[in-house]
Amino acid sequence: MTIGIDIDDTLTFLHDIKIKTAQNYISNHNLNFKLVRSDTHLFSEMFDWPASECDKFWFDEADKMLSEVKPRVFAREFIKKLKNLGHKIIIITARTKEWHKDPYQLSCDWLRKNNIYFDELIVGCLDKTQICIDKKIDVFIDDMPSTLVKLQNLGIKTILIENPHNKKQNIYKGTIAKDWQEVETFIKSNQD
Repeated sequence: MTIGIDIDDTLTFLHDIKIKTAQNYISNHNLNFKLVRSDTHLFSEMFDWPASECDKFWFDEADKMLSEVKPRVFAREFIKKLKNLGHKIIIITARTKEWHKDPYQLSCDWLRKNNIYFDELIVGCLDKTQICIDKKIDVFIDDMPSTLVKLQNLGIKTILIENPHNKKQNIYKGTIAKDWQEVETFIKSNQD
């Protein structure tokens, strides 16, 4: 099988570190903003700050934050099992040069630092549909319901990693995993 996997909020759990990093940034810069919503992945919706301040925060803090975030429990171990079973692992992320100094190097360094195996790394995929077709992805794991619905419509098996920003989603009607142990259960049951 060829398995596609997203990084942010899929291999990682960014929610808490995003809030903590943003609150530290607000405090360190004496800004008058506060957390207004925690059930979203967008800073512009989490905090009551204008888009310009959100963009400045992201440019100042994102690469450091993303390089320091830890992988989700059991993700590394299960991906290693998949590798040992002969499956192909393709990491596909939406990280782009618009938001990161070097999205490929940032992602590659994080994966290597955390000993997460991959056969191929693809960055800058804001719409993962075509790359999943081109790479013949059998199963795709992501945190974004809209991405997974598109892939389901193409016949690709999908797994949604549960996060605070997608718990209330109502468009995705597929497999939802609370953690990587549930991902393993789904993939094992679909190997035949």
